[in-house]
Amino acid sequence: MSESKSRIDRQLRNETRNLYNRLRSIDNDAEFIQHVTQQLLPQYPVFANERCGTWYVDPAISRQQYVYFKSTDGHNGSWMFSLRRANTHLLMSDSVAESGGCIIVDSTRRGKSMPDSFSRTIPIWCAVWNRAIHRAIVGAGGSGASDSKDDARLAIWDTRVHMPPTVVSESERTQVGALLDGFADKLVASDIDVSTIAAKLLKPLRPIWITRDHRLVFPPDFSDASFTPVICLSASLCSAEGKEMGGGSLSGLPFRYVQGAADDQEAWALGLTPQLFWKHRTDLLLFGSGRNSSAMSLSSLDACEDAVRRIVAANSSPASLDEYGSGSNSDCFQFIAGTQLAVGNRASGRPPECWTHFDAVINCGAPEFEEHAAERKKSEKEEKGLAEPRYIYLPIPEGKRGQAELSRQIPRALAFVEPLLLKESSCPKRILVHCSQGVDRSVGVALAILTRFFDNNRRLLSLSSAEESNKIATSTAKLSISKEDIQNRLLWIVTSRPRANPSRVTLKRVNRFFLDII
Repeated sequence: MSESKSRIDRQLRNETRNLYNRLRSIDNDAEFIQHVTQQLLPQYPVFANERCGTWYVDPAISRQQYVYFKSTDGHNGSWMFSLRRANTHLLMSDSVAESGGCIIVDSTRRGKSMPDSFSRTIPIWCAVWNRAIHRAIVGAGGSGASDSKDDARLAIWDTRVHMPPTVVSESERTQVGALLDGFADKLVASDIDVSTIAAKLLKPLRPIWITRDHRLVFPPDFSDASFTPVICLSASLCSAEGKEMGGGSLSGLPFRYVQGAADDQEAWALGLTPQLFWKHRTDLLLFGSGRNSSAMSLSSLDACEDAVRRIVAANSSPASLDEYGSGSNSDCFQFIAGTQLAVGNRASGRPPECWTHFDAVINCGAPEFEEHAAERKKSEKEEKGLAEPRYIYLPIPEGKRGQAELSRQIPRALAFVEPLLLKESSCPKRILVHCSQGVDRSVGVALAILTRFFDNNRRLLSLSSAEESNKIATSTAKLSISKEDIQNRLLWIVTSRPRANPSRVTLKRVNRFFLDII
């Protein structure tokens, strides 16, 4: 009997969490997000927390601004402050400075009112940054550079960790508090420019939480607050899991609500992305004509899946990969601060526009543009040494299949850029390293280039130093490169390009190339 009941419960759960119910739930949550961000708190810029939060924010609202606060950084007993996820671009944002705060959108699955990224990771992040900035202000005073304004800031500068008391126990908060100075030490000792952020951020950071389960009628006013509000806006309704809901701005059909419907998108989205969802939202939620139906029919649910598959197939061409990164150069690529190297997505390498910004392009496995492919084939036919090639294609597949190939292609990338960066007869060239999204493969190759050709102060190695490195590279000896050196260069990349998020395997391949093979 119990086995039969469990089977029925699983079947009901699976039916509740079908694709249509998920998309309707996301849309329902997105309406709440739009109400808060556009009507109650329109003065604050909106950032979607990768990856789940991006489903709930209309790109027209967020202007494709993203942050990355990982829930696992706040898991009980495993608390950490990650330099890779220091989110310095958020603190350097002019819009945050001008408005005096920001809104971050995320969601969570069944059973919680907010994700761990909100209840723990962001509070830790705020407290660590507050402590690091406090030290920077005090340090400026010690050097004689402070003034009365700095003294006033120090008087109200709160370095405590603030966590939601209904979610995090006092015992856990105390344990986290004991770790904060160590986290701040790591931040201050890193290559991140804390003093510049200290000059920009006039009030300490403090998390504020807004959830759907507590109806917000009047907007809070933080204009006279002694802190910079980091408003954690949780999209999902904790108390409505599995309930039948109706209405909505697009469809009157009922649906079963799924809390945190966007989580774990690989398991349910059939290749649909947040960008495609928002572009085709009307078509996806208005398919079928059964507005008067009391419940979704099986054929209608199948029609939703068919619609998603058609949209994904129609947007799988190389040209469609560029659509959401072609609005501005800042969306497509970023130069690594202090260097001639840039990391970007496929759109950043589109000819002939790319030659306005770059002297050379390294394509790390993204579909080739016809002009680039023709240029590559032509250079392969010509005699070597007649002209310096300005384009190279590295056939690195996405995902696990590309990891072994990455190791094989790193030497090709290094050989390609060496004359461009180190040739004495000309100035160093501007080089773009791109893949499809500018997140993983291109970051690994760029990291290898920075490690080989730039010193710890972001200066190019001299030609003689590079030649000596190459001699060492062909022997069994090791370069004078440590794991910390590679980590610092990764920090340069993620600070300059916030969307960079190389996989652990990619980083392992780069580390192995320099620390094990060489």
